[in-house]
Amino acid sequence: MDDEIRVSTVEVAFSTVMDSGCRTAYEFWDERRNDEFAPTWRAFELIELPGKIVRYFHVVDIHEDPFDITFRFWGTGLTDVLNFDRTGRSLLTTDMGYFDESRRQQILEDYQKVIDRRVPFTFLWDASSARETGYSLVVPSIRLPISNDGERVTQIATYFDFESRRKEWQQLFEAHKRPFR
Repeated sequence: MDDEIRVSTVEVAFSTVMDSGCRTAYEFWDERRNDEFAPTWRAFELIELPGKIVRYFHVVDIHEDPFDITFRFWGTGLTDVLNFDRTGRSLLTTDMGYFDESRRQQILEDYQKVIDRRVPFTFLWDASSARETGYSLVVPSIRLPISNDGERVTQIATYFDFESRRKEWQQLFEAHKRPFR
């Protein structure tokens, strides 16, 4: 049997994830941006968040040529769930062990949306076993732009809510990935 893990995301409306820890992450980000489109990295002090929230964050630095991200911060909760720490690693050169090249491109496209739109990007993250009787772990998530110059997105903070209502998120993920008729 194939024990491969398939990871995917589906973009959802902002309001969809606000009944989760994403609300706390968003409100923290929003309070620190003042009148700007995004807070600076200095203003985005993760240590001021509750520990149960910080542990499921990662923060990336954006590189433009070639387009890449480097993991600046990787929360301990992510290490607990995913069994690796990617602090200091580039997305283009790291092998996370659970995605192929098409998934790597989807991740970069999701980050590009945050850069282009300059607003939070909300999505459901799904890690499923390839086995027919396998499991699926779906969590609400939010990517938050950070800007050190007030013009460009220079970092992106991402929060995954591994703490709440997994079954409900699974059903919502399935509903959102169905094709429209």
